[in-house]
Amino acid sequence: MTLLKKTSFAIIVSVVGLASVSAHADSSSNGELRELFDNSARYSPIIDFPQRVGAAGDVTRGRSTFGLLAGSNELDRTNALFIGFSTVAGREITSNGKVCATCHLPQFQYGLPPGDLSALFPPADPFFDVAPESGADPLGPILLRQHGLVGARPGRFNPFLAPDDPFRQVLLWRKSQHLLNVVFTHGLLNDGRSRELIEQARGAVFNHTQNSDDRFDDITNGATLTSQRLKDMAAWEETLIDPPQLKALLDPTDPNHQALIDDPFATVSLTSAAQRRGQRVFEQSCMGCHNMPNVFSNSQHEDNKPLVTPPSYGHPMDVGLGQRNKLHLEVGRYDAATGTRHTIVLPLVRQDGQVVQYPVRDDVGAAAATGRYEDLYRFKVPQLRRISQMAPYFHDNSAETLEDVVDYFNSADYNHSADGRKFPIHLNHNERSDLLEFLRVL
Repeated sequence: MTLLKKTSFAIIVSVVGLASVSAHADSSSNGELRELFDNSARYSPIIDFPQRVGAAGDVTRGRSTFGLLAGSNELDRTNALFIGFSTVAGREITSNGKVCATCHLPQFQYGLPPGDLSALFPPADPFFDVAPESGADPLGPILLRQHGLVGARPGRFNPFLAPDDPFRQVLLWRKSQHLLNVVFTHGLLNDGRSRELIEQARGAVFNHTQNSDDRFDDITNGATLTSQRLKDMAAWEETLIDPPQLKALLDPTDPNHQALIDDPFATVSLTSAAQRRGQRVFEQSCMGCHNMPNVFSNSQHEDNKPLVTPPSYGHPMDVGLGQRNKLHLEVGRYDAATGTRHTIVLPLVRQDGQVVQYPVRDDVGAAAATGRYEDLYRFKVPQLRRISQMAPYFHDNSAETLEDVVDYFNSADYNHSADGRKFPIHLNHNERSDLLEFLRVL
């Protein structure tokens, strides 16, 4: 299947506040600007998690709100989160049968399995109703069934942008993220644009339950305020920790907290010489990005509570995946009336204040949410525990196996990328084999 790429227009005046700056593209200074941008972010090396919900939420209620039956991993579709009349949306909100656990399945590390998803649910299941995410775009059903991808519009519910603002219209295709160890990641969703779990959960419900772009923050469900329901669900998601020893990282008073920081591999059980050699390869080649001890997500983040610093909260990276666009995904906004896809050009603001009119030909990553030129093609660094059970890989599910992942990071596509040049990887046959042995036991 070939999904030809075309282009369409978006603007982010409300975010960057520089609409009057004349457009000027200068790719020759991209590297210097990225370095300046990274240095100005002041990412913290401290191992802390200030975005946690913790005791503000009820874990038992949160699991139910997520859509799982008590004492079981079976779906419970009766506990819709948003039901009733919303004065914000100006209409009655009803459930379309989707719950969080529809796409975040416990048996697959709270994500979706690899392969054709047609056999996952009955044909008429709400899972296959892609209209809320991608509207009438004909690629929606195909990409969900064959690749597990859903439509994502990063600016869809931005209340500061007009409904017809092109920045709200740009449509990209991304996987449903795995939620295992999500508490240890800084920035959520594939591009890291959600800064904490309540924000992520609210946006997900808006995105997956309606064909319009309404917000309905005021909805209550029975006597329980929505805001509390979201806190409950976030608190439960924070318990999805494996291996369980990692929980000590969340509590500086835990006697094992510092031990897990001092020994990044304390919870990794290695039984063969190849696995031990693979750990050394990982230390040398992978920990520049996957540097969270014992979790192997990225530890760098703005050392403030969420929502008080400019996005992004974590440190997404450009490793060349968006530009590669292995599945040849068409991006932009599909016009059902004409059967065409609009060209999108994002006016992205550079660190030096100039605006670059950037045509969207592939997934531009975090830049579609932040409006910043230096965020082009940046995606969140995922955690790696139980990684062998989380295929397919990358934000677009374009790698089917761990072998594919390692081969990509050993390729020119990675090594010529913005962050690949900072953290080059050049493995020989034996190093590749040993690294795979190590990754399989994480």
